[in-house]
Amino acid sequence: MIKIVLDKETQKAIKSIHWEDAQTAQTGLVKRLEKDEIRDWLREEYTFLYDYFYNSMGKLEKDKVKELLFLNRVEMKKLISKWKALGKKDSEELLKRVFLYDNFSNRKVASKILRKMKVEVCPYCNRQYIHTVKSGKVRSQFDHYYPKSLYPYLALSLYNMIPSCAVCNTAKSSLDTMKTPVLYPYDEEFGHETKFVLEVQDDDYVKVWQGVSNRFSIRIKAKEATIRGAIDNQNIKLHLEELYNEHKNFVMDIIKSKNINSPDRIHELYLHYSSIFDSENEIKGLLYMTNLEIENWGKRPLTKLIYDIDHQFDFGK
Repeated sequence: MIKIVLDKETQKAIKSIHWEDAQTAQTGLVKRLEKDEIRDWLREEYTFLYDYFYNSMGKLEKDKVKELLFLNRVEMKKLISKWKALGKKDSEELLKRVFLYDNFSNRKVASKILRKMKVEVCPYCNRQYIHTVKSGKVRSQFDHYYPKSLYPYLALSLYNMIPSCAVCNTAKSSLDTMKTPVLYPYDEEFGHETKFVLEVQDDDYVKVWQGVSNRFSIRIKAKEATIRGAIDNQNIKLHLEELYNEHKNFVMDIIKSKNINSPDRIHELYLHYSSIFDSENEIKGLLYMTNLEIENWGKRPLTKLIYDIDHQFDFGK
């Protein structure tokens, strides 16, 4: 729903952390693949992985490990098309012996990466904070966009791990996103073309407009045809409309604030407090306790909803 934006400096930092861990941690991927028993086992049981990681002399090619860890979405899809989904037994074996995601998740490195990423609100739903505290005792979960239960060889790939809330991670579970894609937060988002819209359930528009009636439904409307299927999948699989309709009281408060704080009132506040605020839009954001600029939608929960409701009422719809 909300794009994860990582600048070049941040990407460089998290790649460096991830690669160092892969090489130095006892259960890191490089360390595992350097073990003779793992190399021999892959040669016997999983030839496609052996051929990818080792040269003709049986020596590990670290550049190939690094390549796998930092694949982008297009590259991951190409690899999946080549290697296919694996069965439950094979996936469990590889996750247990080679791609030790659980070990990675329990190490400080996972929290360290999340702290560097600074993803503050779940990008799948924009409903919950997912802060990772400095101690690492509380942190965001990682969802595997391409599920590790089907594609265990991508279990440690950095850009296959999406910081997310527990609700979305659980709801998405092992959904095969090669067949049923949802939005890929590193590349895609709702943006301005997909909106939350209030649909009044009866003729009592006035009370809804006043913010004193909950006789409305919150719907997701997508205009962008190229990603409409992914948006529909995300809505269904993550129960987005159903969850957002649990926020009706919050929406009613937004509507009341919209009515009380008219454009004239906001302009008046701006004139009075121009030394504090840079724009009238900044004052409007404060009244809603968020920042309505698109680049800030991922910093506080429900901001996309607030933005869309505010605009819907601006145009009297």
